[in-house]
Amino acid sequence: METTEICRLTEAAVAKVLVGRGVAAPHMRAKGRRSLPRWPFLGTAELWIPEGDDTERYELATSLNLSLVGVGIRCDEPLEPGVELSVAIHEPEVSFHGRAVVRHCTEMENDFLVGLEFLFSDS
Repeated sequence: METTEICRLTEAAVAKVLVGRGVAAPHMRAKGRRSLPRWPFLGTAELWIPEGDDTERYELATSLNLSLVGVGIRCDEPLEPGVELSVAIHEPEVSFHGRAVVRHCTEMENDFLVGLEFLFSDS
C-alpha cells in the first residue's frame, strides 16, 4: 500500500468507501438503539491503546462491520469502555487513521467483540 492511500478518518472518507461498495444511502438513520446502520466490512484494524504509564500497547484486530461513525472489531484483549485510542482501519480501497473511543466490549468464547465510535477531528 502506498502512503497516499492512507487518509485521515473523516465522515466523508468513510462515506466514500461505503458508497463505493454499493451502500445506497449511508447517511440514513436506523430505527432502534443504534443510530446508524452498519455494513459487513472485513479487514484489519490496528490499535494503539494507552497504558497507565504514558505508553501505548499495540494490538492487531479484525474489523467486522463499518458505519459512518464507528466500527465493530474482534480483538484478543479486552478494552475498557470509555478509553480513547488511536486506530487505523485497513480496507482494500483505503486505510483510515484517526481516533476512536471504546463504547462496549463483550467477551466471546476466544476473543472480545468491541464497538469503537470514531472521534472526528473536523467535527
